Amino acid sequence: MSVPIEDEYQDVLKKAAIGLRLSHSALALSSGLNLKEVRALFDGNFSEIDARKLAPILGLDTDKLVALAGRSWSPREVFSPGLHQCNMPFPEAGYPGASVNSYLVYNTITKEAIAFDTGTSAEPILECIRAQELLLKAVFLTHTHRDHVGGFEKLVAVAQTKLAFGPAEEPHTGVSSLQPDSKMQLCGFDIYAVKTNGHSKGGLSYIVHGLNRPIALVGDALFSLSMGGAKYDYQLALKNNREQLLSLPSETVLCPGHGPMTSVAEERAHNPFF
Repeated sequence: MSVPIEDEYQDVLKKAAIGLRLSHSALALSSGLNLKEVRALFDGNFSEIDARKLAPILGLDTDKLVALAGRSWSPREVFSPGLHQCNMPFPEAGYPGASVNSYLVYNTITKEAIAFDTGTSAEPILECIRAQELLLKAVFLTHTHRDHVGGFEKLVAVAQTKLAFGPAEEPHTGVSSLQPDSKMQLCGFDIYAVKTNGHSKGGLSYIVHGLNRPIALVGDALFSLSMGGAKYDYQLALKNNREQLLSLPSETVLCPGHGPMTSVAEERAHNPFF
């Protein structure tokens, strides 16, 4: 299944501007563009000349932003035994085609599985569990926004152990609190929780070893060619993404809450925020 890139270039502009609290007028003043030209870029009317003037003001990589606007690159599709991405619709105002991801990580020998986030519904994950004849052991939450916990109760109800873990700073009924830097072994996997808040108050990402490549379940901290909107703390979100995620080995698979799976190497090379 091919999952489309979550954000257009104008979404990247908007997220950076909101995070930096820069109005269109302030951007026009700083970039030398007029207000009409700035608004045109934000409305999706791309001009490379104007984008190259605006990107540095927003702290964005100019060449990567231009490449995103031209749709000249997309991440390689990930095929990793024991890793399954469940993509489901999550339409919002202005984004009728939006979707959200949850993930199953499973031991290919014992068939024991762990779910990371639940999306808006448990059913896509349950379909995969039935099709692969998996044994769900636990559920992990990266954060508790509604599009990531919509299927939580139903999914935990079928988990053999009823184990559920999530960020201590974002308590959720039925979830055991995890602190950053927590480590555990489950279903033959080594799982390490790292703090990647900024998009949300206490967001965690989970680094998992035990498949053919290391993987990072990152929630809305980082997307392919973008990142989650960081109204909580934009600078903290950028810092965490750089220090906690993009510092991982280059072959690490990044499993975001929206859009396609990608890798550390690919995001270092192509993400306009970095």
